[in-house]
Amino acid sequence: MNKRLKQLILGGAAALLSLGALAQPASYGNPGHEAPANSFVALANGPLLAYYTGWAGGLTVSVGLQVNGVDGTPGLSNHSTAAGASFDLGTVSANQSLVFFIDVTDTNTNQTVRYYSDKAQNADHVNHAWAQAYAGDAQVPAGLHIAFEDLNGGGDFNYHDHGIVVQNVLAVPVPEPASWALLLGGVAGLAVLRRR
Repeated sequence: MNKRLKQLILGGAAALLSLGALAQPASYGNPGHEAPANSFVALANGPLLAYYTGWAGGLTVSVGLQVNGVDGTPGLSNHSTAAGASFDLGTVSANQSLVFFIDVTDTNTNQTVRYYSDKAQNADHVNHAWAQAYAGDAQVPAGLHIAFEDLNGGGDFNYHDHGIVVQNVLAVPVPEPASWALLLGGVAGLAVLRRR
């Protein structure tokens, strides 16, 4: 193999490897529309680390975790943290329900608003978190990518204003009221059939 061909092969391999190092989690696929709600469950005991994906909107946003109704200390600011940096959200236990939150600071007014991944806890009753599995890259390990919307009322619903990846956490879809009504109607129908 001649020297020029070897250089081309090595250059191509280096370019492909660098693409993996720059990989980003997928963006929310339905911008402009509220993401389906999820609840989050810890899969293991121990510290829960969050890895920053590098996503940042115009407002300053930090992320934290609520465990058993108690809000932890937020960290990983989207304007002062390097992509791949980690932050200990706190210690969790397996099967424990988790609620992530963001603190959004408007730099013009210096006021901070907190939005939770449980939309029932938000004053605007909007889902501010979207989750999807992430394969990982050179800076951020594989895990569950949780992306956040920082605007009141959902704003543009792009879920690209802050992003973290956590491991040992499961996202469980939250059924909408219509789904609950359908499920309960089906159970009632089965009960009637069984009595006959």
